[in-house]
Amino acid sequence: MDPIIFFIVLTSLYGVMYFFDRFFKSCMHYPYDAFLRNTGLSVNFMTLHWHSNASAFNRMLIRWGATAGNSCTRSFLVKSFNIGVLLSFLLLPIGIILLIITIFNGSETGTSGGAAAAATASVQLEILLPGVNLPLQEIGYYIATLVMCTLLHELGHALAAVLEDVPVTGFGFKLYFCLPLAYTELSHDHLNGLRWIRKLRILCAGIWNNFVLACICYMLISTLDITMSPFYACNEHVIVTELMAKSPLRGERGLQPENVITQLNDCPISSEDSWLSCLQQAQQLRLGYCISSDFIRLNDESIDIGHHNADGRLQCCDERNPNVSCFEYIEDVSLDAPAEIPQHVCLPMRRTLEDSSGYCKAGTCTEGYCLRPMLPNTTSILIFKRQTRERQPLAPVMYVGQTRDVLRTVRVSGFVPRYKHISSAWPDALSLLLRYNVVFSIGLALINAIPCFGFDGAHITSTVIHSFLVGRVEEHAKRDLISLIITSVGSLLFGLALLKVAWLSLLRPLL
Repeated sequence: MDPIIFFIVLTSLYGVMYFFDRFFKSCMHYPYDAFLRNTGLSVNFMTLHWHSNASAFNRMLIRWGATAGNSCTRSFLVKSFNIGVLLSFLLLPIGIILLIITIFNGSETGTSGGAAAAATASVQLEILLPGVNLPLQEIGYYIATLVMCTLLHELGHALAAVLEDVPVTGFGFKLYFCLPLAYTELSHDHLNGLRWIRKLRILCAGIWNNFVLACICYMLISTLDITMSPFYACNEHVIVTELMAKSPLRGERGLQPENVITQLNDCPISSEDSWLSCLQQAQQLRLGYCISSDFIRLNDESIDIGHHNADGRLQCCDERNPNVSCFEYIEDVSLDAPAEIPQHVCLPMRRTLEDSSGYCKAGTCTEGYCLRPMLPNTTSILIFKRQTRERQPLAPVMYVGQTRDVLRTVRVSGFVPRYKHISSAWPDALSLLLRYNVVFSIGLALINAIPCFGFDGAHITSTVIHSFLVGRVEEHAKRDLISLIITSVGSLLFGLALLKVAWLSLLRPLL
């Protein structure tokens, strides 16, 4: 779906909901208001909001707290939240340094493709938005990841609060256009009455939960081959999962979804990495083909006078015949015998490749002569050897064109299903969702550690200042001023970094 169409459709949906919300409030005032109060829903301009007084949610958390009341479970949770406090203090300077590098670094940010950003030589920040620098078809992963990360973040605060006997007074969810956000409301009186370490456990619990989620997702990604091995054959071959509508390999004689590709030219394919490597090798290395002398004698259509065509290549074929191509004879330098065939011959491309007995690189063939097609520099010959999921061989697919077109329009997976009812797309979808969670969880943990208004870092900074500067700064107002100054500086750095990243990666490309 085109990004503009997506945003128009989403805006229209919000407009319809907002219209009926205004309409029902004017025509069905009391029943509609009762419905909104009972469900906790509210509709505003481009915003959906759900809020609960947390009665049921609080009861669930209290049960969790009661379950964690035994010494072993409670001790484990308390120690883990203590580690979260240390992690938050470690992430604070990392976040500040990253903001400073982003603000004063003169290099431009790159664009990322899919759920994970490409690694670059310099550390940089980037705003990831579907339809802008992320594929729009991945918006489901984008929203699902934000929901998971924000929910787990807020559940961390809520669980830590229950362990410290702080009531959870509310829980809610807001959807700003397509950006989901969750929040947890705690009793401020109970929270402010805690000792500093107990309060920090609650404030840092969300950061800790995001970090734990990122670690778990990274471990799942690293062991995906092992966990999927009972259902998928991993690192053996690749399977075609999708062919774009404009792919030059579509058609009856081309690749088909669910085809298992075993070899590309003379390069065996065992994984997605080898698939990319073989495509790169096919672009850089021009192979020859071993052709028999009888085939050359019977099919040679060379014109009498060789000449150069428009792009400077030597042409020995009639340019009006698209089915033939000029081949160059690659002599074996180890032999002193004179050549038995002309230096250039004109042969039908497909029949020549089908009749070849193998590939040659240095002019040596066990049978026949080594001939190399004379093609433009950006054009390559790709022969895909393939089979079915049941390992039944299929006819090879031959393609003459640019390898980048294959790379852009053919999607493959290294997970070949062992059973016919299992989809080959499931492992890649799971891997993409896990990668999104790793990136977003680490980003959310870093951002919340920064002393910035609206983030956990502002409350953490205020707690630390009011706890450790009591002996040196006795007046509460002065400590508030110090906290305000630090938070303002952090907010300023974050705002400048956000403006620069938005300009480089979002606004300037659109101008």
